[in-house]
Amino acid sequence: MNASTSRRLAHALAAAGLATASLAAQAFDTAWVDWTTKTSPTSLSGQLVLPSGIVKVKFSGPTMYFAQVDGGGTDYWVSGTPDAYAATGAPIGTDLIAFEGGTDKQVYKITFSKPVNNPVMAILSLGRNGAPARYVFGQVPTLLSSGVGFFGGCETCLTVKKKTLSGTEGHGVVQFNGSFTSISWKQPDFEFWHGVTIGAPTAGN
Repeated sequence: MNASTSRRLAHALAAAGLATASLAAQAFDTAWVDWTTKTSPTSLSGQLVLPSGIVKVKFSGPTMYFAQVDGGGTDYWVSGTPDAYAATGAPIGTDLIAFEGGTDKQVYKITFSKPVNNPVMAILSLGRNGAPARYVFGQVPTLLSSGVGFFGGCETCLTVKKKTLSGTEGHGVVQFNGSFTSISWKQPDFEFWHGVTIGAPTAGN
């Protein structure tokens, strides 16, 4: 093999490697909850449209700072570099549940009308520099991506240790591996303000 052929082969292999890496980094297809109704000052209802059918979804908690439902309000689900929502793609639309936390051991809960496999939660602005905030889950979260979002942030601004998600201006996505009819968490730290929404991969659902 001459030098010219070797160089062409090396370039082809490098291009193939880059293409493979790019495909591996692409987000998996995700359905996000359409929050439609504020049923009380601290509860919401909506639906998740999956290939297997429609799942009714409810949120309840001791407090809620505000909620954006039915496509209203500001689109906070934007990202920069690195992409906070790289694993799933940013949530579609503007729907959002916002909190201030500081409610000690009181429980926030999202309930599904039937089991959902490997649900994901998008995180907006959890904590800030000098005032970290935590979500202490009843289930084990896996951090899929963390990066720059609407209010800033960074690749290491979200961390997970056991069942606790900690943020210092954290934007990103966590996943709960398994089949669930509910996701619950506590918000022991007060911080103004942060938000979430919930979704699920279309594959396997």
